[in-house]
Formats: sequence, C-alpha cells, structure tokens
Amino acid sequence: MALDIYTLFVCELYVLGFLSIIMVFAWIGSQYDRVLGFTTLTLVLTLTAVFLSSLRAAGLQFLPIAVGNVVMMLAYGNLLNAFRVFCKKPLGMSWLAGALLWAILCIFPAFYFSLPKRVLVVCLLCIIYTGALIQLLWRARAALTVTFWPAQMLLWIHLLFHVARIFFDDAVATPVHGAIGGSSFSVYVMLESILFVIGLTFTILAMVNERTQIAHKLASLHDPLTSVWNRRALFEQAEKIIARRLRQQQPFTAILFDLDHFKSINDRYGHQQGDRVLIDFCQIAQALLPDEGQFARLGGEEFAAILPGDSEQAQLVCERIRVATQLSLPDNISYTVSIGYATASKEELHFPTLLALADEALYRAKASGRNRTEQYLTQLQPLNQATLV
Repeated sequence: MALDIYTLFVCELYVLGFLSIIMVFAWIGSQYDRVLGFTTLTLVLTLTAVFLSSLRAAGLQFLPIAVGNVVMMLAYGNLLNAFRVFCKKPLGMSWLAGALLWAILCIFPAFYFSLPKRVLVVCLLCIIYTGALIQLLWRARAALTVTFWPAQMLLWIHLLFHVARIFFDDAVATPVHGAIGGSSFSVYVMLESILFVIGLTFTILAMVNERTQIAHKLASLHDPLTSVWNRRALFEQAEKIIARRLRQQQPFTAILFDLDHFKSINDRYGHQQGDRVLIDFCQIAQALLPDEGQFARLGGEEFAAILPGDSEQAQLVCERIRVATQLSLPDNISYTVSIGYATASKEELHFPTLLALADEALYRAKASGRNRTEQYLTQLQPLNQATLV
C-alpha cells in the first residue's frame, strides 16, 4: 500500500498541533513543571520545523534546509533539557550543539547543496541526541518502576530507525514537482515521526505522573520535620526485616527511644529550639545505627528502630546513641534519651508485639532515673495482641 506524503504531512501537522495544545494545558495544570515545559517547547519547535520543511513545494530552499533543520535540532536540544531536568541535572550548553553545527555546515556549499550529506548528518545528530536521552533515562531507572522500559523501547526504536535510514535512504531528491519531501524515503520519516512524537509525549506524561506519585508516597512515609521514616514506613520495613531474619534463623531487635523531659525544653527554649533538638537526635541515631537498621519518629519525642542483631549488638548501639546524645549540645541545649529494647531469636513475633516489649523496658529505664538503656529480659513469648491495647 502506497503512503501519500501529503496526507502524512497534514496528519503530522495536526498531531503536533494537537499534542502541543494538550501539553500547554498539562504544563499549566502541573504548576509549570519544567519537564513538561521543555516537552511543550519541543513539540512547538518540531511543528515549526515540519511546516518549514514543506516550503520546498513553493520552490524555497533556505527556509526548509537551513532554518528548518536548525529548529529541528533545537527541538531535540529541548527534549534533552526535559530529560536532564527530570534527572535533576544542570542544563549546560550541549542542547545547542546540534543546531549550531547545522548552521555552520550550511555555510559550505558542498554540504548545503548535497542531499546525501545532509541526510547523513541529520541521522548522526538524531542518533547522538537519542543516545544521550537513553543514557539519561538509564540513570533515572531507579525512580521509574513502571514507565522506564516503555520509554527505553521507544527511544531505541527511534535510534535504530535513524541507523537504518543511513543505509536505506538513497538520498535522491524526488522528481515530483513541488514535492514537500527531500527524497522518496521522506514518507517513512514522517510516519515514524508521527508515531514517535505521540508515543514520547504520552510516555513523558506518564513518567512525570509516576515521579509525582512516588514523591507523594515518599512524603507519606517520612516525618515532615525530621525527614526520617514515620510509623507507617517503619512498620512496613520492619515486617520485611523480620521475615528475612526468621528465614535465616537470625535474631532481631526492636528499640524505643524517648527524649527525657522534652516538654521542659519546649517550655524553656521555645518550640523552634525543641524542633532543633528533635532533628539533632535523628541525625545522631541515623549516623550510629547500622546500615541494615531502620529508624523512625513515632510522634512527639518518641522514636523507634529495628536492628538485625542480638541483644549484645543492640546494647552496644543503644549505648553509643545514648552517650552521643548526652554529649551533643545543639545550640547549647543539653538533653538526654532513655532507651528500651527487646530482642527475639526464633519466635514468630510481629513487630508491634516486640515493640510493646521494648516499651516495657523503656518504662523501666525512665522509672530508674532516665538517661539509661534497659533490655526486656523476660523470656520472649508470642503475646496476645489484645493484652497490648
């Protein structure tokens, strides 16, 4: 079936225009997200470049060959900017390189009037830009659990198409009078371009949406003041650690921390300084906990952690945190912490049960004068959850 290049040209203009309008509203609706902003600019520049390319039908050469391809390279550059912003990297000046190179090459008649050379350079520049996009996306793969592979596949198809074009585009100008394409292969370039911009636009929208959802999820799992895990996150992570330790038949420990006389700190120094103390303690605890441990703020001045280790290891960690807290003087404010912990070895204990036992040890630490570490020493047995309420 023959593909009519004029029909494809109209379709491409319509698709680019419609997608540009969609992206403008998406950009505004996202509170001017920079990724969507650069993507919108990419579509607008691509629309302009495609329109300029059609001016060959009017007998013009400079606008479609020189200006049109410079604009197209600027579109690729802005797409590169969109990906760099998504990956939280500086923009730099590399996005201008393709447009600048094309403008310089057009100064030379041997290049300007040679369709094979122009096709080769266009293909090479598209391959370079697309390769850079693939590399940036690969670096951001940890943040994209759903949209990473569709985006990679789309970019690889686009890259391989331009590799194939180097070998299959004969770069012979079409003899049709007033043709808007450069060669007979242009019909396939337009078709691939339509499919690529549609796929890429909605893929970027999906990527930004996934990033936003992940950010909201992470925010829901972190304490807004101290930026450590909150209760919900700790309990989720604790169950995973416990399941893994039970499979390995290795002990695990739950720890509770309570800052001593914290209300008096707020009353004496103000809530702003009280917040400074909370942040300081979180920094101390996170620095001294082993990498495998998880630490969270339960609320107020109460914190908790779970460690993969036995009672001796937990005692050592707790004492390091207690001593470091006592020696810390944020803004010359002295404060201490009471600590209680409970260790389980092979018992099928859920984290809330183990935490309740650590709470008993914490109560004993506070009753014994505070600023001390206490262990729950009774032989651990699975407790009835109803007795802990």
